[in-house]
Amino acid sequence: MTLSTLILETLIQNQKDAINRYRLYSLSVIVIGASIILGSNLFISNNSTETVKIILNIGGGCVSTICAFPINQIILRREKLKIYQTFKTNFARMNLEEMKKFENLIWESIQTT
Repeated sequence: MTLSTLILETLIQNQKDAINRYRLYSLSVIVIGASIILGSNLFISNNSTETVKIILNIGGGCVSTICAFPINQIILRREKLKIYQTFKTNFARMNLEEMKKFENLIWESIQTT
């Protein structure tokens, strides 16, 4: 393997890891919010209505934070991932000039990251 393919593998893995982190974050926020809402309905039945309202607002706030979730970041990372994987599959068929352009694109991607 050349240095370019190793760097490309690293870039691909970084994109996959970032997508998984976004998924884990969104799932955990939804689970926490839903568990707070369900827990307040199951365990707090005879308490004052103000306490229930506050707990439901906290749970609803957790669930509603998913609206602020940067879905465009996942879309951009998936697009980059597809581009990197296309480069990886076509790397063996490239001539010397295309490889130099490809390496320049990799370095530009690293610099922007």
